[in-house]
Order: sequence, then structure tokens, then C-alpha cells
Amino acid sequence: MSILEDKIKKNRQHYDVHEPEQGHFERFTTRLDTEFHADEKKRRKPLWRYAAAIILIAGMSGILLYQYAGNSSTVKASPMSDELSQVVDHYNMLTDQRFDDISSCAASDEEAAKIDQMARTQLDELEKDAGKLQEELNKDESNERVYGALVTNYRTRIKILDNIITKICQL
Repeated sequence: MSILEDKIKKNRQHYDVHEPEQGHFERFTTRLDTEFHADEKKRRKPLWRYAAAIILIAGMSGILLYQYAGNSSTVKASPMSDELSQVVDHYNMLTDQRFDDISSCAASDEEAAKIDQMARTQLDELEKDAGKLQEELNKDESNERVYGALVTNYRTRIKILDNIITKICQL
């Protein structure tokens, strides 16, 4: 045995002086019972918590779904409109380049102004048609025929300007 155990055994009468008070065992058993039953109550609480959490999640999901379902047209960006804006920018850039080429091929500034005015007059009708096509496309963005007609309109503008450049530069 160890030294500590020997010392405790020799001095046992000093340690056994205090006896539990009257009613100690009854208080101990009641405390055990209350803690045992309290543990059962703790097990039931998470069920209510889970149910409350599920209801909360379902409610929030419903609110978000309702909110974003009504605004779906503003949330979704149409790929057709993005593509169309790129096409319009491209053809506008080409048109500006063609007008610069017209003024550089012209013999004088006065001739360049006349040719520029004539070209713009020819393009005005195409611009009116493009405006109508754009309105149609705004009504129904998924209409590929209108989209194709609008692109053809821009191509026709470039062809007209190319013809004018070819005629002027050959002279």
C-alpha cells in the first residue's frame, strides 16, 4: 500500500467524525427524482424547437419566393437585349467609320458635305424602319424574325455606305 493509504487508515477516526444530517437521504432522493424528470422535459423541448425552425424556414422561403416571382422580369436580363445592344454599337461604329471614309475620299469639303447629306437622306428611311423594328422587339424580345430584320437593316446601311465610298474613291 501507499503511504497515503496508510495515513488515511491510521487517522480514520478523524475523518469519520461527521455523519450526514437527518433527512439527508430523503433530500438526496427527491433531488435525484427532480433532476431525472427535468432531463425528460429537456428532451421534449427540441421537438418544439425543430417544429418552430421548420415553420420559420418555410415562411421565409414563401416570402422570398413571392417577392422574387413578381419581379422576375426585372431580375432576369434578356440575353437577346444584351446581344442587340452589342450589335447596335458595332454597326454604329462601322457607320461612323464609313462617314469618315466618305469625307476623306471626297475631293473637297463642299463635295464631302453634299455626299454626306445624300447618304444621310438615304439612311433616314432605314433608321425609321429600325425604330419600328425596335418597338416590335421591345414588345416581344423572343421574336427572332424581328431581331434578324433589325440586323439586316444595319447591314443594309453599311452596304449603302460602302457603295457610296466605292463610287467616290474610284473617281
